[in-house]
Amino acid sequence: MARRNSNGDGVPSAASEARAWLILALGVVTTGFGIAFAAASEEGGRISLANQEISGVLTALGGGIVGAVISIMFARASDREVLQNMRDVLEDSLTSTLRSDNARLASARHLWHHYFVTTLRGKNVWRYEQYPFHLSAHIGSLAVEIDVQADSGMTHKYLVEAFVRHERLTVVSRKASDEANVFVEVYPQFDGELSEYFGAGFVRTWDSTNIVTKVILSRLPLLPSTEGTLAESDFAELDRMWEVGFKRLNEVLPDCT
Repeated sequence: MARRNSNGDGVPSAASEARAWLILALGVVTTGFGIAFAAASEEGGRISLANQEISGVLTALGGGIVGAVISIMFARASDREVLQNMRDVLEDSLTSTLRSDNARLASARHLWHHYFVTTLRGKNVWRYEQYPFHLSAHIGSLAVEIDVQADSGMTHKYLVEAFVRHERLTVVSRKASDEANVFVEVYPQFDGELSEYFGAGFVRTWDSTNIVTKVILSRLPLLPSTEGTLAESDFAELDRMWEVGFKRLNEVLPDCT
């Protein structure tokens, strides 16, 4: 039986392809406007904050359209699939609240090994988990969901987002079911070239204590330990690594008195 050369509504595929080409052109033009806003500088060569925000939105919108249309055209998908995939890509990209220049995020799109200090039952401990930012397909943002295993054996889903401002990388994470308690990490010297980065974290612990803590991101595992709370025998080595790494690039000011 001959295959019908039309979509489910009886519209010839040529019409669907024509619409796809028009949508692709719209995406290219929108991306062009985003680049134009990014290139527009104020006096002194600095890009205004307003232009950065407008450029980020337009570039994300245009890039999402172009990426969706090209991928679907190569797959010879139907018109309905084009619209669905475009909607998915745009929704994922534009609903993120933490946005950056997409090019600046390239050096952060990796699988990171994350180490941090927290308080459990009145005792300070190092914990380990992974940030799989290489799996984030968002345009202009990094956002992934991870599973975090508590010492009780229960697994909780966390949303982890990241953005870059100048040379500073900021990571914001929270339990998917709890928008109130947010873990904010700042890595002040993130150039994308080193294998390890050392920063400071701000969080309210499970016993409701607000703390400033040590955080580490590494491209490679620093210890053979598995996820969760690390062995106490590893604490001293991680403390030493953080002290050396953080203070090598950042001066902590003493009291004024």
